[in-house]
Amino acid sequence: MSTDNTTDTRQVVQGKQTMTPSEAFVETLVANGVTDMFGIMGSAFMDAMDIFAPAGIRLIPVVHEQGAAHMADGYARVSGRHGTVIGQNGPGISNAVTGIAAAYWAHSPVVIVTPEAGTTGIGLGGFQECHQLPMFQEFTKYQGHVTHPARMAEYTGRCFDRAM
Repeated sequence: MSTDNTTDTRQVVQGKQTMTPSEAFVETLVANGVTDMFGIMGSAFMDAMDIFAPAGIRLIPVVHEQGAAHMADGYARVSGRHGTVIGQNGPGISNAVTGIAAAYWAHSPVVIVTPEAGTTGIGLGGFQECHQLPMFQEFTKYQGHVTHPARMAEYTGRCFDRAM
């Protein structure tokens, strides 16, 4: 894992730029110095994952989301940078609860990213739908809930700002 922040030569897009929500998400990760991300990639992130490598972001795959959260916590403690966790909605991300709680109480700057059922599908029992925000509310500093794709970079950036 790269923990030396001085060798990051990636360029962040400057000025007004039209982007997809996934591109805005990845650009915000780059702008916040993310080079390593821990987790399990699933269908909701496939378009973003396609641009992780060209953006200089390495996904470190795990077999269980709890391990990803603990790894991101350890990464943040050792590097002093954000530890970033990515996982699937519902039962997948609920596996990360213990690791995120440990990071919170250790004051580690960990950001966890997860999709949810689409806004128009919430409450209809969609694929692995569960109420994710309440699961983490007791031990997160901030929860960004993107309700409109045009606000992806805003909420993602705010999560990184508040984590530090």
